[in-house]
Amino acid sequence: MAAKKYLKLDKYAQDPQAWKAWADHNYAASTYLFDSHQPILIFAAATLGHHALEMYLKAALISEGCTVFEPKKLKYLKSSVKPKPGDCVWGHVLVDLAHQLAKRRSDFDLTAKMQVLVRPWHTGGGAVTVEQAFALFDPFFSELRYPQELTIGGVGEDDRWPLKELVERLKPFLAKIK
Repeated sequence: MAAKKYLKLDKYAQDPQAWKAWADHNYAASTYLFDSHQPILIFAAATLGHHALEMYLKAALISEGCTVFEPKKLKYLKSSVKPKPGDCVWGHVLVDLAHQLAKRRSDFDLTAKMQVLVRPWHTGGGAVTVEQAFALFDPFFSELRYPQELTIGGVGEDDRWPLKELVERLKPFLAKIK
């Protein structure tokens, strides 16, 4: 009979300061690359932008009582503190993470209209909701990290503006994190 493999929580699984600090670094790098006006760096800027948004969302969720842990593996977790499945935050899909935050914070409105406009190939153009803006960045994680045929409509320097607004909209939920 095979021995059971037990897991423990990572030391940063409940540390919103660490997640916010890493998000700050990735956001700064993304902004720098977007502002470089070098077309070859736009893919990296967009990917880092997604990563920053993911970590900001996770930092906000941790500050609301969540733990970064895969819920499917809870049965293998050996810890004095064991989160409930609904308190686990996992994955890279920004829209899913944003919905988790909206469930915990009624003042995080995913239906609010963004102030910036997005390019037509993303969502038909024009004003979009906060949820649609997060969805704009989701393909950047899955399609821009590795060489592959792209199915997204495009990525460009203008994607810095919805990124900036999304970060601004997340700041109130990160304010209590030092």
